[in-house]
Amino acid sequence: MALYKLKAPRQFGDMPKGYEFQVVSSTIPTPNAKDVEKEIARLGFNRQAQGYRSPGNFEVKKIS
Repeated sequence: MALYKLKAPRQFGDMPKGYEFQVVSSTIPTPNAKDVEKEIARLGFNRQAQGYRSPGNFEVKKIS
């Protein structure tokens, strides 16, 4: 399992620009979209924000 830090480059739904969060995923070199969507939902963001689940929408940095 890999740990990634994602940063929103602009506002996605109710997720503000610059918001950072971590995602654990079994895929390399970027996290799986379903893992990103689950984490966005767990953090309490709305369905519109969850729609931006593709890791390509975020600045992704692999932590471990």
